[in-house]
Amino acid sequence: MKILILVPDGVGVRNYLFSSFTSGLLKAGNEVLIYHKLSESAINEIKKNKPEIKNFKEIPNFVEKPKARLFRELLTYARLLRNEKALQNKTILKFWSPSKKGVKKKVLYFIAEMLGFVFSKSYLFIKKGDKLYENEISKSKMIKRVKETLLNYNPDIVLNLHQRSPLTAPIITEARNLNFKTATVIFSWDNVPKARLISRYDYYYVWSELMKNELKLLYPEILNSQINIVGTPQFEFYFNEEFYYTKNYFFKTYNLDLNKKTLCFSGNDSSSPYEANYLNDICEELMKLDDDKRPQLIFRRSPTDKSDRFNKILNKYKELVVSIDPDWRVEKGNDASFSSSYPSYNDIKLLVNTIKYSDLVVNLGSTMAHDAAVLDKPCLYLNYNPTINPNFKVEDVYEFQHFGSMNNIEAVGWINNKNEISSKIIEGLNYPNKVAKDRKLWLKKIIQHPLEKNSINLANLILEKCTSAS
Repeated sequence: MKILILVPDGVGVRNYLFSSFTSGLLKAGNEVLIYHKLSESAINEIKKNKPEIKNFKEIPNFVEKPKARLFRELLTYARLLRNEKALQNKTILKFWSPSKKGVKKKVLYFIAEMLGFVFSKSYLFIKKGDKLYENEISKSKMIKRVKETLLNYNPDIVLNLHQRSPLTAPIITEARNLNFKTATVIFSWDNVPKARLISRYDYYYVWSELMKNELKLLYPEILNSQINIVGTPQFEFYFNEEFYYTKNYFFKTYNLDLNKKTLCFSGNDSSSPYEANYLNDICEELMKLDDDKRPQLIFRRSPTDKSDRFNKILNKYKELVVSIDPDWRVEKGNDASFSSSYPSYNDIKLLVNTIKYSDLVVNLGSTMAHDAAVLDKPCLYLNYNPTINPNFKVEDVYEFQHFGSMNNIEAVGWINNKNEISSKIIEGLNYPNKVAKDRKLWLKKIIQHPLEKNSINLANLILEKCTSAS
């Protein structure tokens, strides 16, 4: 079998190329082509750590013309308006936050919002809009080269690793025009309500029954038979001892105290404005504790957060906090976003051992709660506003659709104000089975189990689809 895997950016590298997923396809005697838009250094990192992956081809440059961009954005806005009603959740429209810097962008988004409102009145309009968008991107200059690649390689299936990337849209459209089977993974647990599923595919691979039901509700044109529950390879690394350091080595390397309990504060990206406030509050409150009761704190920032907003706090509390930065690489001249950066293989070890040797994780609504739950560690969610900000309220964060999966279960513990920080942390450290006691149940709602089998499940299902298509 021949599988063409679309890798438009560094987002899918860890979960699908560094995991056993692609390796599993190759070990079964299949051929894989990585059709990518990665940097040379990212390719070298993959080859160094996964030498079995040998075939790479760069995706041609794609410039989305203004008309195509307008269609894509107005369709997103139209779907968000419909999703808000379908899900009865007013926070859905908070996912509409385009950059409107410059006159051209202001005009584009003004028109997109006006037309999107009209299109939202009928799903037939939206489906027609999808066709119009496909027609526009089919006019791209890159299509000829994409067509040559597809015909020369003749894949049994084309798999997209990032359903939100506009770069993949013309490739999927052309693959479908040529009657090649197409598929996509839904990358993250919160992606479906955000209306960023740009293309339509023959098959959709989702995390859970919850995600499948959301996809069916919000995209009624997708048939039940097209949606397959496979989980995600994202958490398989925790089950592989290849990534484990000994506690002595890890603590010695990062100057941690073997005799102290360990707390991990995991930060969100720059779109979350309170991260430095939270880190400061946690440090300030922990320093009020007696030394023998005070835990040490590991700080892991978001891989894309290269800001200096934590520097003063880390320097002020350097006796308390150890910063173990993610090992993500950014090409010179590129901004530190998930689309222009990629994880090193070493970062898997940093993440796995940070969670393995932390007794408790604290953050603002992060998926790191899932990482912690994999190793049966409790997580505390911060649930207060450190300052007044009319554009960002913590109350809105936990109203996001994906957090509805926590309803009626104790998935995490809650820190509802600054004065609770120390007591909640001490409780979580000393009585981990009493805090977030339903964390494993939540994990099973979010992701298909067993977690360590998700790569195998996905690979097998893709091969099954290839066989049925031939």
